[in-house]
Amino acid sequence: MGNVLFMAETLYRKYRPRNFSEIIGQKHIVQTFENALKNDRVAQAYLFTGPRGTGKTSVARILAKTVNCENLKPARNATQSDAGGGFLTCEKCAACQNISKGKSLDIIEIDAASNTGVDNIRELRETVNLPPTSLKYKVYIIDEVHMLSTGAFNALLKTLEEPPKHVIFILATTEIHKVPSTIISRCQRFDFSRLPLQNIIEKLSLISKSEGIKINQESLEMIAISAEGGMRDAESLLGQIIALEDKNITIKEVEQILGTTDSKITKDIAEMIILNDSTGAIKNINDLLENGYDLQIFTKALINFLRQLMLLKVNPELESFFTYELTTEQIKEMQILVQKTELLKIITTINLFLEAQGKISGFILPQLPLEIAVIKATHTFPASVKVEAPTYQMQRNSQMDESPIISQKNSKQSSTTSLKPEKTEKNIPPEEINTTASKISLSDVKSQWPKLLEAIKPFNHSLKALLCNCQAILVKDNEITIATSYDFYKEKLNDPTNRLTIEQVFGKILGLKISIKSVTNKEAGITETLKNPVPEKESVQNKLLSSALEIIGGKVVSE
Repeated sequence: MGNVLFMAETLYRKYRPRNFSEIIGQKHIVQTFENALKNDRVAQAYLFTGPRGTGKTSVARILAKTVNCENLKPARNATQSDAGGGFLTCEKCAACQNISKGKSLDIIEIDAASNTGVDNIRELRETVNLPPTSLKYKVYIIDEVHMLSTGAFNALLKTLEEPPKHVIFILATTEIHKVPSTIISRCQRFDFSRLPLQNIIEKLSLISKSEGIKINQESLEMIAISAEGGMRDAESLLGQIIALEDKNITIKEVEQILGTTDSKITKDIAEMIILNDSTGAIKNINDLLENGYDLQIFTKALINFLRQLMLLKVNPELESFFTYELTTEQIKEMQILVQKTELLKIITTINLFLEAQGKISGFILPQLPLEIAVIKATHTFPASVKVEAPTYQMQRNSQMDESPIISQKNSKQSSTTSLKPEKTEKNIPPEEINTTASKISLSDVKSQWPKLLEAIKPFNHSLKALLCNCQAILVKDNEITIATSYDFYKEKLNDPTNRLTIEQVFGKILGLKISIKSVTNKEAGITETLKNPVPEKESVQNKLLSSALEIIGGKVVSE
């Protein structure tokens, strides 16, 4: 175990960036500092915030070395540069060498996690006025600054208010919300972002070549994904793998050490589910189990992949939220795949696997919950087709009237797949759906309300019960406002899956693309009784009781 830690630490320190030109993934920060150095406008207090391993301490040390270098020169042919240009430290003067070796008395690094008390900061305040021993600037780097006590923060604040001209403070934190606003307001703040996956892979590849290690692209991708956007974590993982394996690392060895599955397997199984290939998906899941993979870890990866598909389906620009997890090529493949399905199916599939994830450890056959989720996801929706129109419009080639939508999970009940609804004269063929800006009136909606109640029952019986106690009160730009007497009903209607189901079913009946908005009677200023025709012939009290029981999955028991 000692060898593992030694190798991980050695790699990280050996390949730590020495100049701004070697910093990757933080172009905006590097550019700001280069401009500040060029215009001689270096501030006296900085606050670095962001996830671990994204370069906060490295940038702090480089800044400390750059402002003190005796022979600073412009960068011209810098390699690995993410920003380009800028300045290079000479690495030869006494200042550079002492700072690089950690021997300079004027560069003080404080770990706030172990120096949280007010006495520690008071000691700092006593020494801060002393001039530097050999450098131009004395630099204090306080890591994990959010760990300081209230008293320590107050003591630090007094120093930050009027720092000596020869002092620069650099505060670093992973939890900015724990840093008092009074401290934040006295610092120039820089937000470090997770590193793009491609940047991490490129540096890991350079390290591997330098170390004489043979490792393929897929293995590097797995290591980079496991690092979750942190370069330090990626280098540490690579170091562990090098320490445990030989000079020729295979993807199988990486999978075993990291306890993860190849991202290609996750993508393949997700695609099988999207294309309704239940047999292929189930076979691959069982193959994973037989090969010793952790199904919990696989399910987490699958859910995350489906989440990425969901965001791309909503808006391709949302890919910015997971670029640190995927390469450019992988994102392109997902953009193609997402055109083969509908948003409702993705959301429902995510819910099914979230439910299955909690059952894996409790089942004698751990693959069974995943197999059930696969079957529900692939048998509830029609075969996927390529969609050319925008994803937020109802598609002309939709087969919604030929296949049901999965029924929602009732309280303390499992999700169940409803039978295929029979075709009736009330069903409107897909060709008649109008995605243009045609208008509908409130009277149109009310006249078609009974059809909605009947048409939605095979898709989700609890929604029918809920809608029996609602009324359409307003139609504006094809947005239908539905009023209900109860906050509980409103919450159910606002559930994204329920709302999408209503919009698609009712939109097919009306022959238009519609949207649904839910309010309570009180919010709408309604005091009169329900006006929508309800087919059930029962008393209002019994109807409400029956509907409520249907929605929550309960039943009446006699004493």
